[in-house]
Amino acid sequence: MRTLPPLTALRAFEATARLGSVTRAADELSVTHAAVSHQLRALEDWIGGPLFRREHRRIVPNEAGASLLPVVTDAFDRVAARAADIRSQGGRRILTISSAPSVAYRWIVPRLAAFSARHPEIDVRLEHSTRLVDLAREGVDVAIRYGIGGWPGLAAHRLMPGHGKPIASPALLERHGLSAADLPLVPERIAALPLQHEESRDIWRRWFAEAGVVGADVSSGAVFHEAGVLIDVAMAAQGVVLGRVALAQALIEQGLLLVLNDRPIGAEASYWLCYPEARRSDPGVQAFRSFVFMEAGINDNM
Repeated sequence: MRTLPPLTALRAFEATARLGSVTRAADELSVTHAAVSHQLRALEDWIGGPLFRREHRRIVPNEAGASLLPVVTDAFDRVAARAADIRSQGGRRILTISSAPSVAYRWIVPRLAAFSARHPEIDVRLEHSTRLVDLAREGVDVAIRYGIGGWPGLAAHRLMPGHGKPIASPALLERHGLSAADLPLVPERIAALPLQHEESRDIWRRWFAEAGVVGADVSSGAVFHEAGVLIDVAMAAQGVVLGRVALAQALIEQGLLLVLNDRPIGAEASYWLCYPEARRSDPGVQAFRSFVFMEAGINDNM
């Protein structure tokens, strides 16, 4: 007969040790701070000693906690993977996809009908979030992420570039006496147009600096915190944006948005298809991987 610690306490321990915060663990587990603290105390009572130490504002595993954490993590990962396999065999397969809202609505949603037509046995659940979702912990099968890659525990395949370029609507150019025939615009001419920003004004400042424009005024315009919203702002003729071409490609091909200058920014970042290594052979993951590779023009030789 096995003698195991309380599983609820193990969940609280694993989340707290991984996140370095009782508050964040409580948010992830959808319980109160007090509930997590109670479970940690219960586990330490069962173990017979402390499992954490405090460092500044973080709570980190001590030697005993650090030795327990990988064992608990591996066990939870295995249970989650096997339960998902059993669930998929017992009925329709549910494939959970995670991405930022911009990718969800600009790239995934327009392609979901085609994916469903190819794989009617798979139901898709699309979750969008601006935070970095822990795929294995949160039951997510696949994700499309923006960044430079290298996420521990995940297989990652580069899908498309993540760079931005100056983008605006034909209506905005018309208001300033310009048209598509005037393209490309020199950076100095772009600096005279209304600018809108993603995250901070520093991105436009960097773009002009790299283009050799000294002292470009980037102090006006609104700052938005989501790449998809920035494309909506450009569509509404509110200004020129450094929009991510991969997300705006369909609108550019339709002539609804124009690339004003071909100089990119953020060329080091890309969009990646990611999934836990433990789910590499999952049929739903394989189906979605093959589909998005086809959509991105990539050969799936795996």
